[in-house]
Amino acid sequence: MEQEIGLPKEDLSDLRRLDPAILVWLEKLGLWLSCAGIAVLGSMIIVTVVARYFVGSIIPDDLIIAGELMVTLVALPWAFVTADRGHIAVELFTNWATGRARILLDMFAALVGLVMVVPLTYATWMDLVTAIEYGSYFDGDLYLPEWPGRTMFFIGFALMLVRMLLVLITDLLRLYDYDEPKVKE
Repeated sequence: MEQEIGLPKEDLSDLRRLDPAILVWLEKLGLWLSCAGIAVLGSMIIVTVVARYFVGSIIPDDLIIAGELMVTLVALPWAFVTADRGHIAVELFTNWATGRARILLDMFAALVGLVMVVPLTYATWMDLVTAIEYGSYFDGDLYLPEWPGRTMFFIGFALMLVRMLLVLITDLLRLYDYDEPKVKE
């Protein structure tokens, strides 16, 4: 006898999945901006190293710029990764679960993620508002403002929060739509 074990996560696209077009577009934009930022950061590091070797220093505040670019590189793709359910997870026991148990575990993971992401999103918002209100800047040759990096960090968290809510709602719909597998004879 062969037994079907329910729908795995890969078949989620066949179910009612919440993918607002604007959110998908923003997630892909964040991913592409992150990729472009990697190219810019790599190029800047190469130019800085070569310039320091031959002429001294050519790019002022290169360490500050590199640090702010790294924040952008890390934060912007979070929503894309969340939509793909690509976060690091311990799947030692959850891979054994099937059917409703698997869906409930997915919902629990999304709920735990929300519990962590909501206060972090709020904290990044408050940090962004503070940086804008006080006109915070980095000490250096260019006196670069802090708000662009803080904005990218907040956008990354906000998009991930929205996507995580939609993942939880999708899991609720999966649980509602789930039919127990039939045993084939």
